[in-house]
Amino acid sequence: MLEKDATWVAIGFVMFLLLLVYFKVPGQITKILDSRAQKINDELEEAKKLREEAQTVLAEFQKKNKEAEKTAKTIIEDAKKIAKKYEKEAKIKLEESLERKKKLLDEKLKRAESEAVSAIKEEVSEVVFEAVSKSMTSDNIKSSSYDQMLEDGIKQIRK
Repeated sequence: MLEKDATWVAIGFVMFLLLLVYFKVPGQITKILDSRAQKINDELEEAKKLREEAQTVLAEFQKKNKEAEKTAKTIIEDAKKIAKKYEKEAKIKLEESLERKKKLLDEKLKRAESEAVSAIKEEVSEVVFEAVSKSMTSDNIKSSSYDQMLEDGIKQIRK
């Protein structure tokens, strides 16, 4: 049996295994594997923490985004209200300006009308006085009818 190579290979293998046990190699391999498993476990825990932090940051950004949108909507609504207010004020000022201009034009029209009436009255009075003077120079009109015509002319002018 000792002459066969397979026996010596088996004996060498058993001795190799005994040497490994003697030098505590399986324990060291176990420690290495355990430390590697622990390192992987730690990395997984850190990854979980990082993921939770990322989710927290994402939730905060989403909250801030919603707040920013609300603020933007509020600002837009306020701007629209202010714009409507300015529009109303501008309309009121425009209407007031138009009303003032209308009053000025009405006053100018009344002045022009009264000036025209005065001018017409002056022309009529001149024509009447000329007619009366011409008729006075003629002897056909009596002084009583002359006075009557003069009074009627004055009354007509006053109207």
